[in-house]
Amino acid sequence: MSLKSTLLAGAAVAVLVAGPAAAQNASQTQIDALSQQIQALQSQLTSLKDSVAKESAATKKAMDAMPKVTADGGRIRVQTADKAFDAAIRSRLHFDYGFGNGGKNFTADGTDGFGVRRAFLGVAGKVYTDWTYEVTANFAGNRGGSAQIQAANIGYAGIPGWTVVAGVMQPKFTLDDSTSSNDIAFMERAPIGNIVVGIGGSDSRTAVGVTNRGTSHFVAAYVTGNSTSTTGSFDDQVNLLGRAAYAFWQANEGSAGIGMSGVLQTTPQATARPVTAGTATTSIGFGDRPGVRIGGTDTSYRLTNVTVNQIDSAYAYGADLGMNFKSFWAAAEYYNFGAEYADRTASGAVQTLADPEFSGYYLSAGYILTGERRNYNIGEWSGVKPSWPVGQNGMGAWEVAARYSQVDLIDRAAGISTGTAGKETNWTLGLNWYVNPAIRLMLNHVISKTERANGQEVELDLTAMRMQFQF
Repeated sequence: MSLKSTLLAGAAVAVLVAGPAAAQNASQTQIDALSQQIQALQSQLTSLKDSVAKESAATKKAMDAMPKVTADGGRIRVQTADKAFDAAIRSRLHFDYGFGNGGKNFTADGTDGFGVRRAFLGVAGKVYTDWTYEVTANFAGNRGGSAQIQAANIGYAGIPGWTVVAGVMQPKFTLDDSTSSNDIAFMERAPIGNIVVGIGGSDSRTAVGVTNRGTSHFVAAYVTGNSTSTTGSFDDQVNLLGRAAYAFWQANEGSAGIGMSGVLQTTPQATARPVTAGTATTSIGFGDRPGVRIGGTDTSYRLTNVTVNQIDSAYAYGADLGMNFKSFWAAAEYYNFGAEYADRTASGAVQTLADPEFSGYYLSAGYILTGERRNYNIGEWSGVKPSWPVGQNGMGAWEVAARYSQVDLIDRAAGISTGTAGKETNWTLGLNWYVNPAIRLMLNHVISKTERANGQEVELDLTAMRMQFQF
């Protein structure tokens, strides 16, 4: 073999031996470079995830710190994240229509037509965790034709279970009146309740009070003055009110409880300044319409009404009972009430009549046909909330109710036995359709009978309807 051939053969062998090693070294270099790139990408991904997590946490913290705006049940409410401050807009509209069907010995031209029973708009909430407030105006024309302060009060609720409140309010007094007008089963509360509450409670009342509520009890005490609608008085009245309720049965099927309420008007309203030294002019009226109010402030359907003049004080006391078992509910209240005459009459003569005293009561019951409940809530009633509102694959909630009430405004020993003094009994039949939690339609029919002190009987039938809106 020549030298040239030998060199060529050696070179060929060297290439065959070194080629795979060189290729392996090149592939390893590429793998190492790719691995470094992957590690760099993983580091960037980890850094990006940490950045996103930090931004997400910061965003969540900022969102959690922002006020919450809700509209549950249609009520707009704004609340801070720490729940120390909140404000809710409240409104209610009760728009009525009614008419009288005539009756025995009823000769007056009673009012038929429409009436705005209530038109509330206001705001309520709390500040600095423990302080509550409420400011509400009533724009209903039947309250004097102009807006009236319905509520304007401040309360302290920093002690668990206790609330101290002062301002304009509706005190918790009697079972019926402690229940919101949005939740009462009938268009109007029973006459006996309105008479008793009118002595020193009712809505738009200036007052200072304290309440305590526990798992099975409720107590309240107030000092009240005049209503914000009172005009032309010389001296304001002063009243002491108290209420207590106890739930003696509480179960999944329902609950039941008993309550007591009392009021003492220690200082009657003086309607005029005395011309000469002596007793100021004082009086109090007892009476109410028979379960409906038609045509605003019209009183043509008020069948029983008395006025007691020259009084030193007035009072009322009584008890109530409420219970519900599933969809059935029942309630009753009984009260004695009256006044104490001043020592002398308006003419200055010595008063010889006995102090007037009266009484009244009601019994009521109802049933929710669609299965919902009207719950007894320790001294008051909660409203009916339809399980399947209209428009949400349902027909709303339907309720039937009936009430029998009586008020006796005759006291012959006290000289109360003429004019419109009498014993009034009323049957009220009601049908309620809860379209949804904000809207209710009501139909009431009242059969009223009054026995005058002179033996005359006056009978009257009334029919009324209401469209109610609330949030």
